[in-house]
Amino acid sequence: MSGRPIFFANMSVLYRKYRPQTFAEVIGQNHIKVTLQHEIERSEIGQAYLFCGPRGLGKTTLARLLAKAINCESRPAEQSEPCNQCSSCRAIIAGSAIDIIEIDAASHTGVDNVRENIIENSRFTPNQSKYKVFIIDEVHMLSIFAFNALLKTLEEPPAHVVFILCTTEIHKIPQTIISRCQRFDFHKVTAEELKKKLKQIVAQEGKRVAEEVLTNIVIHSEGCVRDAESLLGKILILGDDIGIAEAEIVLPRSDFDSIIKLLNFLLDKNATAGIELINNLANNGMDLFVFVDNLLEFLRKVMLIRVSGALGDFGLELDETTAREAQKLSQRFDDTVLMAMIDLFNLKKQEIKTSFIPQFPLELAIVQLCQETVQQSDNDEGGGGSGGGDQSVKEKIKEKISYLSPRKDKKDVPLANTELKKEKKCQPEVEVNFISDEDKLKPHSAISFKKVKHCWPEIADKLLEENYTLSALLKISQPLKCRDNMLEIGVQSVFYKDRLEEMKNRRVVEKVISEVIKAEVIVCGVVKDDLNPVETANQAPVIIESGSIVNNAGQIEIGPSTGTQPESNLVNLNKPKDAAQEVASMF
Repeated sequence: MSGRPIFFANMSVLYRKYRPQTFAEVIGQNHIKVTLQHEIERSEIGQAYLFCGPRGLGKTTLARLLAKAINCESRPAEQSEPCNQCSSCRAIIAGSAIDIIEIDAASHTGVDNVRENIIENSRFTPNQSKYKVFIIDEVHMLSIFAFNALLKTLEEPPAHVVFILCTTEIHKIPQTIISRCQRFDFHKVTAEELKKKLKQIVAQEGKRVAEEVLTNIVIHSEGCVRDAESLLGKILILGDDIGIAEAEIVLPRSDFDSIIKLLNFLLDKNATAGIELINNLANNGMDLFVFVDNLLEFLRKVMLIRVSGALGDFGLELDETTAREAQKLSQRFDDTVLMAMIDLFNLKKQEIKTSFIPQFPLELAIVQLCQETVQQSDNDEGGGGSGGGDQSVKEKIKEKISYLSPRKDKKDVPLANTELKKEKKCQPEVEVNFISDEDKLKPHSAISFKKVKHCWPEIADKLLEENYTLSALLKISQPLKCRDNMLEIGVQSVFYKDRLEEMKNRRVVEKVISEVIKAEVIVCGVVKDDLNPVETANQAPVIIESGSIVNNAGQIEIGPSTGTQPESNLVNLNKPKDAAQEVASMF
């Protein structure tokens, strides 16, 4: 890199010290470099360019390179690289070139700034250079009036003026502006290119950095060159020979060994070992939020390998040993279990920072995954061909997450119920192993429909202690069937279905039913016209609303509950239309 000016020595600004000064030094963005170089070589310079893409990819750097190349005094004909030695190149490198005008649109948003700094200034010929170049950073920050003022100048600029607009938010740029520019979209740099760049910087600084540290920098920078160089700069300050232990001060460690161990524990249904591993990581100071980030990225890698080995090139870069382990795990995973893990850990990640015990969400996830995997395996072994009718592991896990997690919005519906609310019965009938009434069932085991139906009047009565409105609703409803630990309850309309499946109502109903039948239950509503509600005539009158009761004949008494009501004020629950209207009024 002969001729490179060294104007910074501080490690913390490596991205400025090693800013590319030639097109050859720019990593990635070949599709942009080739086009610009051809234009320079043929002297076919555009009047306006629009550089767009994520932060830290080299938009401003390429804008300066373009300005330097078209103004270079010593550049040979039919060549594109600036010499970096002439007075024009040196002035641009030093930031003192008066004909290269860089404007931060974030601090010059108004129309007056555009008129003074751009429109008026563009009318004057360059003082020292061939072209006067306006580089406008964060151009999307300009006001709509400023954009309108710029339109005419941008469309028909003077021959000596070149505009280069840079933005990270192309959707905020008016189409009238975009149509007047040559647009170039910047892409994230590949892990291989970025790592190679970091190795070059480390070598030039005379330092030694462990391969694992560089890999972690690449992962955390997410294809952003400036972020990667900034992280490397912070790490190089720590010493001349930096390993993973030293780098942890600045950069959280990606412990792929622990990730691989955890995934193997989950596949082996060893919840105890998985929980111990998570607690050891927490006790050793591991940032569990970062750990889950790395876990999700690793699972993504496994998913891509399962889809196609060729897709395994995408995502994070792994060392040879870790890559082999990822390949082995991809063969052990079932697609359903893999998707369930990704969904569950993604949800639990959001809970880590707010949890009083950071490791608790992960512990809960491990228990859920192991239990659901065990249950799925048992169903597959003993169910014969009936496994297709069971809920997928993914759905069950989502359902439990929704059930266990409090929701701030009352309108939020558990993920499992989102599917159930489709009026279609997409799951085929499965044979249920009935269990005697005397048996006490364990959570997650199949529930007996006979027992539910037999205990329905008792359930309605017990529910009265919790919520009189829900008790009335169950009196005009009917248990339809059981599937595993899922109980379908027939209701007369979509309105009742929605009320039953409201989070707060559903939890109360599930709690009471579970207490009566001694088994964990998940309920869902099914709209059914031809209901035959279970008789509750032997039950005591039920107060369902101030001024209304359900009597021991299953009737709703309308009006004040003091004294005896006339027969005209009695509505039979077995008359669906009238009873439905009365119950609906209670919600």
